[in-house]
Amino acid sequence: MINIGWGFLLWLLATILFRFFGQLLLIPGNELLVIVSFLIALPLIAIATYPYYIIRKIPQSKRLYTSVQIALPGMLLDTLSIIYFEKLFPNLHIDSLPFFASWLLWAYSLILISGFPKRSKST
Repeated sequence: MINIGWGFLLWLLATILFRFFGQLLLIPGNELLVIVSFLIALPLIAIATYPYYIIRKIPQSKRLYTSVQIALPGMLLDTLSIIYFEKLFPNLHIDSLPFFASWLLWAYSLILISGFPKRSKST
């Protein structure tokens, strides 16, 4: 339940971020800024997952399962964010919906990738 709670908290924080600042990141026609928003997700997801695994002492063998638990609440709730996009994000232009949806897929993919075990060094 803690992992699911962490995933819910991450979803809530990201939703608030896009609700109040999304118009600065997802501007239709400004591909460079959209790419930057995708790149910003890399360290943000790393900060939200890897320290979490370490603090919770999640072994490598359980991280993939944990990453699914973290990603799942947001994935489920963001189906509503996409359906009710105009009502939830009046600060975003409707033309930014494809960028928003693809950013969500990107972020959830990064969370899931964070759970894959590290390769062991061969000797």
